[in-house]
Parts: sequence; structure tokens; C-alpha cells
Amino acid sequence: MPATLKKKIAMQDDVFSGISAVFATADELPTDLDLSAVNFVEFPVSDDSGFNFDTGQASIEHFKVKGLNADWVNTFTPGEGEIKLEIPCHDTDIMTLVGMTGTSVSATLPSGMTVSGGTSATGQAYSAPQKAVYLGLVILNDTEDKIFFIKKGKFSVQVINDGSNKPLCVVLTGSIAKGADAKAIGICDIAAPSGNG
Repeated sequence: MPATLKKKIAMQDDVFSGISAVFATADELPTDLDLSAVNFVEFPVSDDSGFNFDTGQASIEHFKVKGLNADWVNTFTPGEGEIKLEIPCHDTDIMTLVGMTGTSVSATLPSGMTVSGGTSATGQAYSAPQKAVYLGLVILNDTEDKIFFIKKGKFSVQVINDGSNKPLCVVLTGSIAKGADAKAIGICDIAAPSGNG
């Protein structure tokens, strides 16, 4: 069998670049990846570091013997991967999806507290649980012709307003929950619609 050579020009379409949208669903994506009936919520992630994904860098233990510069043997310890999303939004559907079930509340304000002059406010109140939540994620690239998916991630949830110029954010920090699954992560090309109907 003759040797083959695959040149880089043939790999140009195999680049996932930029993010135009991040979608999440409760628990995990279905094993058959039929997403047509899955309930998704779009996360408006921050443009600057709003979505970060890393499978984790392995650490290497080197064992050497006298007289050899190279390792006699070495071992690898798998790295600790991380997924992080910064969502500058407190939409009720997002809060519910990340495990923060709200209670409707109303508040009566003292006169003169607001610029608008209003003295009543309504909204949602939440407990601040420190618990994990499972989510499946689908990320569209910037030209929306590819998806990157994470079948199941396990996240801790924080609500942060850190005094910077960022708005109040819901921050999810976690890792892949089923890393050994054959479909733990994936990249797919989106097929163009066939015909005009």
C-alpha cells in the first residue's frame, strides 16, 4: 500500500473559529444526538472570555538514570479540564435552568429612592445554593456552519457583580461529566438544506 500525504490545505475546513451562540439544555444531550425535540435556552455569554473550554493539561513525572539525558521512563497524570461560562443576564429561564428556582416578590420603596420616582418593584427572589447542576451545551461557530457540543457538563453556579464595568453575571464553572463517553465532545459540520421544498 503506497504512503499517503495529507497537506494542510486539505485541513482548512477543519477549523472551528469564533462563537456566535451558546445553547444549553438541562442534564445532557441525548445519546443519538437528535436535538430536534430538545428544549434549549440560549446563553448570552460575554464577548470577552464568556466561554472557555479546556480538557486539561497532563502533568509528566520524569524518571532518569545516571548517564542518560533522556527519561528512562515517564508517567502522565491526566489534567483537570474546565468549562467556564459568564452570562451577563438574570433571565428567569436561565436562572431556572441553572438550578435557581425563583419566587415572585414585590417591594415597596421609600419615596425619592429612584430617579424615576417609582415606589414599587417586582421581580424574582432566589436562595443562594452552592450545588452542582448538569447541562448539555451546543456552541455555534461564527459562520454558523459548525457546532461544537459538550454532551454533559457538571457546573457550580455563582452570581457575581465584582465592581468592574461588567453587569451582574451568572457564572458557571465546571468540567465534562462523562469524559470517557465516546460522544463526550464533538465537532460537526452543518449540512445545507436540501432543495427549496
